[in-house]
Amino acid sequence: MVSVIILAGGYATRLRPLSLTKPKVLLPILGRPLLDYILDEVERLEPKGVFLSLRVMANKIVSHVTMERRNVVTVIEKERLGDAGPLKLIFENYKLNDVTLVLNGDVYFETDLREVVKFHESEGCDATVVGKEVEDPRRFGVLVTDGIYLKDVFEKPKIPPGNLVNTGIYVFKSALLKEVNGQSIARNFLPHLLKTNRRICVYRYSGIWADIGKPEDYLELNFRLLVEKHPKGFVSENSRVSERASLTPPYFIGERTEVREDSEVFNSVVGAGCYLGEGSRVQDSLLMNGVKVGKYSLINFSILGDNVTVGKRARLESSILGDEVEVYDNVLLNEGTIVLPNKEISESVYDRHKIIL
Repeated sequence: MVSVIILAGGYATRLRPLSLTKPKVLLPILGRPLLDYILDEVERLEPKGVFLSLRVMANKIVSHVTMERRNVVTVIEKERLGDAGPLKLIFENYKLNDVTLVLNGDVYFETDLREVVKFHESEGCDATVVGKEVEDPRRFGVLVTDGIYLKDVFEKPKIPPGNLVNTGIYVFKSALLKEVNGQSIARNFLPHLLKTNRRICVYRYSGIWADIGKPEDYLELNFRLLVEKHPKGFVSENSRVSERASLTPPYFIGERTEVREDSEVFNSVVGAGCYLGEGSRVQDSLLMNGVKVGKYSLINFSILGDNVTVGKRARLESSILGDEVEVYDNVLLNEGTIVLPNKEISESVYDRHKIIL
């Protein structure tokens, strides 16, 4: 048996404006919140206890797991604790099993967690870090190994010593959590364990893994999963798609969405309760729930938050719109436009990379 701690308390500042109204773990991946994918993997472990460490917009996450009837314990941080502090907090206030799995809540993965725990126990590790080789490791913590053993960690190095990075998935002997020092697992806790000669192992994972730290990462993950999961396209059973609409795979059409005649969808994710008006075109984009797109409007390489409304004959190019934004008829948003939530855009934005506060 194993206990599980999921870290989901951060601000996700690099994902703004999307994260101004929605915590990162509730951002949808192919129509489902990231957290649901994580919890599905966790439940296959049949863990003794699952703890969700929360702070920013904790009430929204609590509401979600309650509605989904997830068997989790929510722990609300009273102050900023980083990703290491919650481990000690939970260790001191709850009874954990001998082994604790720790997961960063801002990454998508398809790792078989049962195999990770099995590896940890069979190799007699005090701690295990899951590592993955990536093309550009400079954005991540880089792991230096000797066989299966961790020798050093370098956080976001300008000149990486390798391309094996820290995925934010860990296994610890629970008794070690009382030794947590500082707020960072990678910068404080792992170096402490190395200095005290603990046996830290590295489990190498080669499957899909993505840190959705930035909007482009978030969009890229959805596109990758579109190809992996729905190469021929997916339309929810209770959606309405006109026979005269053109859907070019891969695509994802969520529940209760209506796609009108002469509209086009290409390589895009369209969430639940959306409406794509006659002659509209959505390509290389992600639309969250409740988005309305007017007649003959074009959405290209953009992310639209919940309940965004786009008028007739509008054009959005490589733009990111927060929740509840309204774009009026005939408006152009040029490349790189970012619009904060609850804004009305009545005039075109011709300048590139404009931020509408």
